[in-house]
Amino acid sequence: MWMAVQLGAAVASAEPEQRIYQRQSFSFLILRDSLWQVVRVKEKSDEELLALVLRSQFERVAARDVREIVQAGKAELGLTDIAYDRLMAGIELGKRVAEVKANYNERLTSTHKAVAFCQLHFGRLIAEGLQEEFHVVTLDTKHRMINSHLITVGTLDASLVHPREVFRPAIKDASSRVLLAHNHPSGDPTPSREDRRVTDQLTEAGKLIGISVLDHIILAKENSLSIREYD
Repeated sequence: MWMAVQLGAAVASAEPEQRIYQRQSFSFLILRDSLWQVVRVKEKSDEELLALVLRSQFERVAARDVREIVQAGKAELGLTDIAYDRLMAGIELGKRVAEVKANYNERLTSTHKAVAFCQLHFGRLIAEGLQEEFHVVTLDTKHRMINSHLITVGTLDASLVHPREVFRPAIKDASSRVLLAHNHPSGDPTPSREDRRVTDQLTEAGKLIGISVLDHIILAKENSLSIREYD
């Protein structure tokens, strides 16, 4: 960061012709410095993380541990409104991230849980997807997610979704069961004839190699549903 400060001073004192190049170098250095901080954030102690969040207000809580800070009020901590709001926002964000991780570790042992999981995991696709995307979610022996793999983009067609491409990630992940999912950009989750055909084709192919297709979830803005349950 000291190098960035030095470069900033150099830019200010440079001739006009030199400033464009120096500003580019300065911007790159700032970006590199910021990315380095992001990469190393997991290595930071509680105190260092608090310092990043609270900045100049950190000294007011430096002597307290994280548990005390979470339980204390704004007046007790002696923070400004802005610093306290920033701290509370960081704590709330941490809680929400923890909830998401907990949901990812949930055992998908029912249709309801499978649909809820897919709505969370593929939330971006439901909200913003303009094309159909077909995904396979590999599961462990306890029905928990191992990984999620994009298989195809475009209208779902049994002739395009080859079992080899679907089950290759499952074999790589050492998974004996998978969950299929794709979106309907139209917003209507009603399964098409082709949706059913793909599901049946992959279910039968999976039986031949010992991989169970537990369900096929259709994702849409109006609702999401299980083909197994719909049928």
